[in-house]
Amino acid sequence: RRMSRMFAADGKSLTLAFDHGNVGFNKDGMAVPEKTLREAIAAGADAILTTTAQAMAFGDTLKNVGVAVNMDEFYGDPTPLVKQAMFLGADMGKIICYTGPEGSEESIRKAQHLSAICRLHGLPLMIEPIPGSFENKPQHTPVNIGEAGRISAEIGADVVKMQYTGDRESFREATRGIFQPIIVLGGPNRGDIKAVLTDVHGAIAEGAVGIAIGRNIWAHDTPAKVIAAMNVIIHGGGSVDDAMKELA
Repeated sequence: RRMSRMFAADGKSLTLAFDHGNVGFNKDGMAVPEKTLREAIAAGADAILTTTAQAMAFGDTLKNVGVAVNMDEFYGDPTPLVKQAMFLGADMGKIICYTGPEGSEESIRKAQHLSAICRLHGLPLMIEPIPGSFENKPQHTPVNIGEAGRISAEIGADVVKMQYTGDRESFREATRGIFQPIIVLGGPNRGDIKAVLTDVHGAIAEGAVGIAIGRNIWAHDTPAKVIAAMNVIIHGGGSVDDAMKELA
């Protein structure tokens, strides 16, 4: 039941990633969070990825959408964090998992530990695998992205939130061994919404079930229009040109 709340009836999910405030974002749509959340939900967001504090503060706003809470930072036993999420009525947890040659073993163990605790308490978990680090762009190859996604599935992800590889053919190859639902992330604000929509279209065409995109939505001048455009592709099966009409 919790897992299903993150998705629409067609099995797809337009999730607004709105958990950036925990690293100090306080501008654009993040500056007045409840307003942005209300507009995003009214525009058709299926779910919100947010922080525990926002889930507490804006519970009434979030009551009719799926809610995932950020669990990237915990120390020791994650059980209290998982119990708190359950108390809040969250439908899913989320953690970043760094893979690759440098420092990945601890990150993988941490994600696997959280997965086990989540499973014991009946809370689905979204794992966001990043090869190397966000800054280590040379590590973000299609092969490494695919391997990171497979690791996430193997250590217990109910949903894999992964990078788009840049084109349909490489994404198809990277994801063919990932046996859990895949949603794609957006990364830094690119300032080119058509390029973002093109990537989303490619990912959905190759089997992704949705998105969890933040800055490319809430940092846009009209976040609600971006969500409407995403909906054209994700739920409507439309083209990028069809989606761009929502931004006119």
